[in-house]
Amino acid sequence: MESPYTFDASNSRRVLEVNGVTAVPTNKVYIGTGALYLCSLYLYSRKFLRVDGNAVTACAFAGASLPAAYSYARFFLSDPETEAALINNAKEGN
Repeated sequence: MESPYTFDASNSRRVLEVNGVTAVPTNKVYIGTGALYLCSLYLYSRKFLRVDGNAVTACAFAGASLPAAYSYARFFLSDPETEAALINNAKEGN
């Protein structure tokens, strides 16, 4: 099986490209997290907050849905090979 990584000529442990794309961090996960979080808050406020008006449960939902939104966004939008390359480059001292 062929390696998806392209390594630097001067430092053979530093990754330059993953599958032909430069190994740089992207904001896809954070943008997806924000979109999913705002959508869930909007839907919660339309379905539940408008009916009962309970601020305590609304705050609990807002606090609990942010980690869930991040987890879903990271699972669906993150590339494990690029993430591994970034962790490797950070350990190499960039």
